[in-house]
Amino acid sequence: MIEVVDPTMIPLIPVDSVVEQVERICISVNTVCNLGCDYCYFFHPENRVEKSKPLSGDEIFTILEKSLLYHLDFGFEKKIKINFVGSGEPLIHWTNIRDGVAAFHKAYPEQQSIKFYTVTNATLVTPTIAKEMKQLGIVPSVSVDGPKVIHDRHRLDHQGKGSFERVMAGIEILRSTGFDVVINTTLTRDLLDGLDAYVAFIKASSFTKVIFDRLVDTPDSVMEISYEEYYRFLQDIHQKFIDAGLHDVEIGNLEAYRRNFEGRPDKVCTMFGGSCGAGSNFVIYMGREVYPCGRMFGKPQWLLGNIDDSIHVFPERMKRHWPAREDCKTCSVANDCVRDCLLEYHTPDYSCDSRKSFLSTMKGVL
Repeated sequence: MIEVVDPTMIPLIPVDSVVEQVERICISVNTVCNLGCDYCYFFHPENRVEKSKPLSGDEIFTILEKSLLYHLDFGFEKKIKINFVGSGEPLIHWTNIRDGVAAFHKAYPEQQSIKFYTVTNATLVTPTIAKEMKQLGIVPSVSVDGPKVIHDRHRLDHQGKGSFERVMAGIEILRSTGFDVVINTTLTRDLLDGLDAYVAFIKASSFTKVIFDRLVDTPDSVMEISYEEYYRFLQDIHQKFIDAGLHDVEIGNLEAYRRNFEGRPDKVCTMFGGSCGAGSNFVIYMGREVYPCGRMFGKPQWLLGNIDDSIHVFPERMKRHWPAREDCKTCSVANDCVRDCLLEYHTPDYSCDSRKSFLSTMKGVL
């Protein structure tokens, strides 16, 4: 039996008393996937995520209610984005997500604090699931790495077969239901070597928005993409879209930096956004445990709490992890940078030169 809290009885707390607003929450409902992508850092042997019991509909409702009450309690203006994504394919347990979100809508039909999203490989999308997503206001984006020759290089099923046709079929179902499908593309070396083919694919498929995820924490057999390569790529793909006449196709990463330049950043992740908000502006429920970001999962030093905790405690607990960056205080791009990746900062050979160069170059261009 779900006990519903009356939001009108919540005392407002001044926003000034908050460390920072948690503005995006990812919920990893499960730790299983129907694909076996060879670059996935959740499932390769060197960093394997062990299977655990999926979150139930009631547990999902609990997280959503805590998020709503947190937003109302502190009187934030910026809505919280809830994204069902993480260490598995969310649609494997779609009924749990559906039941949790449906119960939340029933309990709080007038709420205006939370928006819902999911990232899926789309191979399990059916007309029924797409319709239910539409009814529940869950906006999907789909993981697709480009044309078949690029996508099927890494995104294979457990039998070693490519997933491209199944992904595109799922996209068509979502489109026929009324979604303008955003795609998430993992930036691999195959993509770097095939940019023209990728741009042609985007144009032929009539996508209107793409978000690039930098390939990190890979198994030894797959080479990751460095910070320097990532920022050079963003400049290259921006120019290639212009040259191909794709002026109206949004590159989500660059749109995030545009918001940085305008002084209204979304502090989420430098891997696919504009600045790092690990633990302070962004948290992820990896099942019942809460971490600052997905790359920190399973590392005790980064554990922020669990499903029973109130949302506001996570930024408080994260304060001890953020270093005092004296170099940032005198940096010429400090206001536009906002905050660099915390994990990158802790690497032995860390340098922010490539990020600094990118920000200097692209300001006034975006």
